[in-house]
Amino acid sequence: MKLGYSIPSNRGVTDIGALVGLAKTAEALGCHSVWVSEHLFHSAYVAERLGDLPYWDPLTMLTAAACATSKVRLGTSVLVLPWHDPPRLGKMVATIDHLSGGRVDFGVGVATTEDEFNNLGVDFKTRGKRADEVLGALQALWTQPVPEFQGEFYQYSGLKFSPKPLQTPYPPILVGGSSPAAMRRIVRYGDGWHTLRQSPDEVAAGLAKLKSMMAEAGRDPEELKISISIELVFDASSPSRPPGERRGLRGSDEDVAETLRAFRDAGVQEAVISIASTDVAEHEAVLTRVMTKVAPAI
Repeated sequence: MKLGYSIPSNRGVTDIGALVGLAKTAEALGCHSVWVSEHLFHSAYVAERLGDLPYWDPLTMLTAAACATSKVRLGTSVLVLPWHDPPRLGKMVATIDHLSGGRVDFGVGVATTEDEFNNLGVDFKTRGKRADEVLGALQALWTQPVPEFQGEFYQYSGLKFSPKPLQTPYPPILVGGSSPAAMRRIVRYGDGWHTLRQSPDEVAAGLAKLKSMMAEAGRDPEELKISISIELVFDASSPSRPPGERRGLRGSDEDVAETLRAFRDAGVQEAVISIASTDVAEHEAVLTRVMTKVAPAI
């Protein structure tokens, strides 16, 4: 199982250079990937967590990380598609893909912060349809010399679009969420499933359903990349549930490794670990502990 680390650009860390330093530390310790999240406004639970502290832009963070590293993959967990204009987003992601030497993993979702949609003037009720159109538009922009796309919200024709991503046909599209709509989105557009807040048993059940849907659609389910974003707390308490029912990583090194092995056995290929802290030194310590103590046990 591969391990990734969530850079706390969403936690109110004021020293942005230290966040880039975490990406370098993750690479040096052998992490497979580093990831960043997205919100544009301090909405709902984000406002409660951050107050006046910053929530940094994800693609700018990945640009800096791309320049500071050479091997670690760079993921979004996740970009909220209905908030983005496809050509601008497509050009930014393609540029980072070239800048990094083809290391981008494109995690996407639709978000649930209705107040944020209202503030952006984007209809919350159409977020799923908009997300599907953005993905369809991006695939056209990234693969066709003169992109042709006709949707309800986006239409493109007659003009060239460049650059195309370095990865072919484009960076892996990893769809977040576990709703029926998210599953359909994976089948139609996705190269992988990037889930969260699920137990190994829930992942296994969802993956079985997803593989059936993929097969029915004539797609090879074995080509899917399966990853999960999951929070970690090292402490002296033992998990209260059996490994298959745990939705987080908690306890000792062995407790955490046991849970990760359960996710591995459920079909998860990569776990993206996060901790709820603004202390960069704590992130460095946890990251070191994960890669030196936990990783060898999975």
